[in-house]
Amino acid sequence: MVTTINSSIDVERLTHEHTMSFFEVCVFGEQQPWKDHLELHDVGNKIVKKLKGFPLAAKTVGRLLRNQLTLDHWTRVAESREWELQTNDDDIMPALKLSYDYLPFHLQQCFSYCGLFPEDYEFGSKELVHFWIGLGILGSLDQAKRTEDVALCYLNDLVNHGFLRKNEKENGPRYVIHDLLHNLAVTVSSYECLSIYSSNVRTIQIPASVRHLSIIVDNTDVKDITTFKEYNSYLSAIRKRLKVQNLHTLVLFGECHGNFAKTFRGLFREARALRTIFLSGASYSVDDVLLDFSELVHLRYLRIKSVRNKDMCLPSALFRSYHLEVIDIESWGGSFGSTSQMSNLVNLRHFFVPKHRLELHSSICEVGKLKFLEELRRFEVGKETKGFELSQLGELTELGGSLGIYNLEKVQKKDEANELKLVHRNHLHKLILDWFIDRPNKNAEQEENVIESLVPHSNLRDLCIKGHGGANCPSWLGRYLHGFGYRAEYSDTARLPRFSPPHEKPTYRANSFEFFSNFLNLNSGT
Repeated sequence: MVTTINSSIDVERLTHEHTMSFFEVCVFGEQQPWKDHLELHDVGNKIVKKLKGFPLAAKTVGRLLRNQLTLDHWTRVAESREWELQTNDDDIMPALKLSYDYLPFHLQQCFSYCGLFPEDYEFGSKELVHFWIGLGILGSLDQAKRTEDVALCYLNDLVNHGFLRKNEKENGPRYVIHDLLHNLAVTVSSYECLSIYSSNVRTIQIPASVRHLSIIVDNTDVKDITTFKEYNSYLSAIRKRLKVQNLHTLVLFGECHGNFAKTFRGLFREARALRTIFLSGASYSVDDVLLDFSELVHLRYLRIKSVRNKDMCLPSALFRSYHLEVIDIESWGGSFGSTSQMSNLVNLRHFFVPKHRLELHSSICEVGKLKFLEELRRFEVGKETKGFELSQLGELTELGGSLGIYNLEKVQKKDEANELKLVHRNHLHKLILDWFIDRPNKNAEQEENVIESLVPHSNLRDLCIKGHGGANCPSWLGRYLHGFGYRAEYSDTARLPRFSPPHEKPTYRANSFEFFSNFLNLNSGT
């Protein structure tokens, strides 16, 4: 039985022999244990005894020792004063703290802020990476790498060190922190971070140095009227002890925390230094909690996760938060309003929206001003409307992920298509090129010239061409299908396309790419 801040946890214990076997796997992997490192065996055995049979301790300490298979390093770990803090045979925390102390500083930061989330919370890689971006703790030493790529390396490092567990799920990997490691994250970040539950709200110590706050509301906190009133009362009183004006981060969890909206509004009235806001389960408008949203001039990250109230809307003052880098409403059912002023957010890098609301991307006027934007799921060419020219995309040099370009029939000249500079978009993985299928007039030669200029980068994995009225495929398509294994669709065409010249006709490999049946039949001679 191991006691944490909020509860006691039953933890499996191993015999010394089994602990040693598991420890050897954590250190040496599939290699023969101790081969070429016999001098480490005795000190390794000494360390294993200190692990008290805890698999989690064996994993984190083993990963720590794996980094340096030297006697000096192992001896320093074995003789660390951290072991002296063990209070009894059930005390695992010194082993975990020792492993944490040996992490590089950037990994310590990334791990410690995870303590703001509830126990057993399942992180997606994207949300964790962008949360770190919002906190401003990601500094790339390698200028050739994007910040997101650096963050993913950090995430993998935390998994490899045993501080995060990666679970494969149907919708992608999820990351979980063991309860004891979550307790460690809360402890090591207590100088700057504070998490409030109904169970600790009465007695929790609030250092003046706190900059990052999370409030967790459990459903049981509002079902019982007595508990609700007490929690509400104590939250209101926290204002006297918490320097709200110094807060940089606000995270609210729980489907029912909307019942505390009035309390939060009073509590955060002076929270004007906020840089990171995450509202999970919100059943109210943002300005119900943050009254003076226009004062949040330092805001870098805003995420709202809730599908409960479709009448919710974001404050129009959002478009004056010029430091915003991430807006995530992908899991929000409320109304965003007009995105006509979105181009004011010149530092914006990510604007995540629901898959069925891609018009929020296509309605951004003068999107070319968002020079740091890394994904635009949908863009509609609008020759008759200023701010929607194809050349707007040419300014977005950081675009990656998925890009859909629609109404390409409005592009009349090859030079206009050249301005897009698709061939330089090496971070793009999926591309849709779409001509409106029911357009009254089709100019085959013009459309062939346009698509010839829309040459994608060779990193592209998924290509879909729809409604193209030309008689021939672009000459670059054959080369791409020969050299790269990605999925391609060529559909809704008025005329069946033909490869030209014939020697560039691709061979079809199973599972490499897919065509609609009419295109397959035409080019495979069936």
